[in-house]
Amino acid sequence: MNNKLIIGSAFMLLIGSESVLASQGDVGVGVKAGTLGAGVEVMFGISDDLALRGGLNYITFDFDSTLSGVDYTMEPEFKNVTMLLDWHPFSGTFRLTGGFSLNDNKVNVDGVFDRELIPSEYNQYAYLTDRVHLQGSVDFNTFAPYAGIGWTSSHGDSGWGISCDFGVLFQGAAAVSDLTVVGDVDSRFQGEVNDFLDEQKKEIQDELDKYEYYPVASIMLHYNF
Repeated sequence: MNNKLIIGSAFMLLIGSESVLASQGDVGVGVKAGTLGAGVEVMFGISDDLALRGGLNYITFDFDSTLSGVDYTMEPEFKNVTMLLDWHPFSGTFRLTGGFSLNDNKVNVDGVFDRELIPSEYNQYAYLTDRVHLQGSVDFNTFAPYAGIGWTSSHGDSGWGISCDFGVLFQGAAAVSDLTVVGDVDSRFQGEVNDFLDEQKKEIQDELDKYEYYPVASIMLHYNF
């Protein structure tokens, strides 16, 4: 999903929520930080025990990982538009939350390894450079269901408050959409190179499968009108 689609989806979510606001009258805004990054939310009361939230989140970071002798730098970049429904089963501060996220979540991968680390069966194309360089990207599902629990200090009250969320975003298994050798490869060895890339794709997907069930934890400062 591209940036324009994410922004457009956010507007659609908020416009749809505003129709709820017109009939109910409760609204809040907040800023948050957590495992989905920095974000903003707009909250609308539906009833004493139900509230609708729409938000935007963004985070980017990087980490290093070595897979079968290849040294990778992996750079996740997560962009999310969320639509969540809160239910306060005891009409208090505790809440159960369900909903979904529209994702533009990806991981850019950049890997290098020295000639001496190249598996022997691929030595025939190692003459190309002292260090073989790989680049690629990893994607997740655009539509990701969410389930969690939370707490808000000011449910039903106006003024400033603090909220927190704990849950899981079910964004599907990592899928390597592209992985290539940077530079020219002698066409005589293209088959062997493709086999090597297929092996690396599986290694990368296995490494990033931990993001299939992405843990969500956040804290938010909000104001209810």
